[in-house]
Amino acid sequence: MCKLCNGTYVDKGGSGSLRFVQPCPNCGPMPEAVWEKRRADFRKRFEEAKRQAALAGKEVS
Repeated sequence: MCKLCNGTYVDKGGSGSLRFVQPCPNCGPMPEAVWEKRRADFRKRFEEAKRQAALAGKEVS
């Protein structure tokens, strides 16, 4: 695992109001396969959260 980005493919740096976010210079941009997997995982968690919110909003008798 890269010590600069910790496997996130994102380099965050700077200090104070001078912050920057860029692709990791060691790893390069995130590969498409990794991006698709993370996106699918996020969609799955998002749909579950929406389902839980809908259940919480219903009246329980």
